[in-house]
Order: sequence, then structure tokens, then C-alpha cells
Amino acid sequence: MGLKDLFKDVTDLAKESIDSIQTEIALKKEEQERLRAEMDQRIKAYTDTLMAQLVDPVKTSGSPLINAGDDEVVAFTGHFCEQLLLPANSPVSTKIDMYPFAEKVLKNVLKTFPSYNIQEKFLFQFKDSKGQILLLTTSNLYFKIQFPENQSFSTVGVIPKDKLFSLAINKGDDHCVLLVNTIPLITAPIEEVKTIDIVTLTEYLWRLSNNDFVITADQIDAFIAAKLDPTTLEIVKNFLDPDEKLVYFAWGLGSLVSKKFITCTNQKIVLYDRDLSTKKSFPYDQILSMSTQPSTVSFLDLSLTLGMNPNDLEIKTADAIETISILYAREAERVVQLYTARKPEGAPSAASSQAPGQPQTGTPTTDPAPEDPIAMIEKLAVLKEKGIISEEEFIQKKQELLAKL
Repeated sequence: MGLKDLFKDVTDLAKESIDSIQTEIALKKEEQERLRAEMDQRIKAYTDTLMAQLVDPVKTSGSPLINAGDDEVVAFTGHFCEQLLLPANSPVSTKIDMYPFAEKVLKNVLKTFPSYNIQEKFLFQFKDSKGQILLLTTSNLYFKIQFPENQSFSTVGVIPKDKLFSLAINKGDDHCVLLVNTIPLITAPIEEVKTIDIVTLTEYLWRLSNNDFVITADQIDAFIAAKLDPTTLEIVKNFLDPDEKLVYFAWGLGSLVSKKFITCTNQKIVLYDRDLSTKKSFPYDQILSMSTQPSTVSFLDLSLTLGMNPNDLEIKTADAIETISILYAREAERVVQLYTARKPEGAPSAASSQAPGQPQTGTPTTDPAPEDPIAMIEKLAVLKEKGIISEEEFIQKKQELLAKL
């Protein structure tokens, strides 16, 4: 056999080997596609059965969970978030996101729930460590849960608000269960869901279903006390006067075991150090000014979701300037809101306490924040509906804005 013939034989063998490999790859791909199609069919069958149970006419014949106007429900949710959710909450371990702090949720909601309408008003989301989600808006309840046959896959569904009559969270000995129209939908180990989340979500859902949208000072005081552990509550009670009420509480950078925490009452702000068992008290009528600025804490990722980056809270009195570096932005801003609302008229200000010729200081103004992409898309949708922009222009701009998320 000549060299030419030998080379041809080797070439033919190589070609046959490549053809065999390509055929094997094609068969594997075909098999994977077949298996995936079968899995999709099983997931669809399971989802259809689950949806039939969730919207069973017999079970959904009662009063809908949401039976008030959208604006009223959104306004109540914002008040509930500020007055009952945020106090004594743990931003780093909570499973709940609630209006008006929807920015973290809306970054991925359109990818998770393709049928989500950006004109819907977000109310709250519960998301467990496995990525299972319940998301409630003024129009629908969206859910994403693990597929029981294979937990590597998920099933997604949507329940219109007129088919949603009950939503509850139950705490058992070992697990926490979220039920939709009495059907258990998400089950999470009890150690993964904080008691403060269970207490808070139960309260919110009860008020929502009963249209109980008025939150009183006594209720805020009692609710914060109920969310605190007995040891911390005893510490807090020791620096309260007989008629003094709690209006806010924040753990240091969201940790339930932090060394310091801050308490706001209807009379003062108190910074407490658990290691030293010492407190610093700032009555509202003695505070000259209060402001916030990005924290100098360098070991934390400052690119976190808006509102979850550390902030320094500066409290200025006639005697000193105290900088508190244990709060996230939304917590520090809430403290400033409470101070502004409770500062007595005629109380001294930083400007009035300074000597003539010195620059004035006080709560600084900030430039307007950049427009949120989701809010911009909502505005563009309105322009499209009115015929001011075309469908093509809307889609192009929407894609540009989504790319910024």
C-alpha cells in the first residue's frame, strides 16, 4: 500500500469517526429535547390541575381578598410598610419586600412572570431561599413554586384578584406554610422564616381582607413590642417614660444580634450599645438638625439595592454632633421623617444656634434621584395608549430601559 492510499484510509477513518460523533451528538440532543418536551408537558399538566384547585368556583365564592380601590390599597400598603413592617425588621434576612420599596423585586419580575403588566401596582412579595415566590399586585397574585416531581424545575401561575379570596401564612412546629385559597402553595423550613416576618405578614393580610386601613399610635407601639425579643424589649422599656410610645426600632445594619440598636419614640431617639450597656438619648426638642449621607463603612458592597446601602445618620445638638453608622438608607431616612414630623414648632435649629457670619447647616437638600426605569416604562405605556408614540418606539425604548436594570 502506497503512502497515498494510507493517507486516504486514515482520512476516511477520521471522517467516519467525526460523522459518528456528530450523529451521537445529534441523537443526544434529540433525546434531551424529547425529555424536556415531556417535562414541559408534565409541568403544564400539574400547573393546570393546581390552577383548577386554586380557582375552584366553590372555594372562590366568598368576598375577594382585595375589595378596596387600587389607590386606597396602595396608600395603605405604604403606610403599613413604614409603620409596621420596617420597625424591628431585619433587612438582611427578611423574606418580604413591600411597596414602596419595590425596586429589588421589579428588576427581575418581568423575566419571572412574562404576563406581568407594568401598569399593575406592586403590593408585596414573599420569596424563600429556594426561589419560590408569591407576588401580590392590585390586579393579580403571581406564584412560582418548585415542581414536586423534580425540584430543579418550577411552575408559574397567575390568579386574578377576583379569584383570590384568601391568603394566609401558618407557622407549624417544623415548617411555615403559605396558603392561597386554602391550598398550601409554599412550604419553607421554620428556621428559614423569621417570626417577625410571620407576625408582620399575618397582620398585613388580615388588615387587607378586612379593609382595616387605619393604623393608630397605640397599635404601632404594641406591634413593635410584639416583634422584639423579651430581652431587648426589657432594655427598651427601661428608658421609656410611663406615657411614652414606640414609633420605630432598627437593628444595627439589619442584624438581630448587632451590638447597637436605635429606638424612636414619640418623644426622643435613643442609641443603645448592648456591649457597654449604655445609651445616648436625643429628645426631639433638643435636636438642631438631622441629615443622612452614604456610609463610610467600606467592608459592605455599596452597590446593593437602592435603600439597602449603609447610611450615616448625623444628629446635631447644641452640645455635640453624633454620627450613627448602623443604619441602611431606608432606615436612616425613616428616622429623619419621624424627627421632622415630631420636632416642636419654635424649637432651635442649627442655623439659629450658629454665630453670625458662620455658614448655615441643617438637613441638606439633595438633587432629584434618577428616574426609575420601571416608572419610565409605565409612562411610555401611557403615551403609546394615547397614540403619542408608536408600538415600535415603545418596544425599542422599553428594551433600552430594561437593559439598565
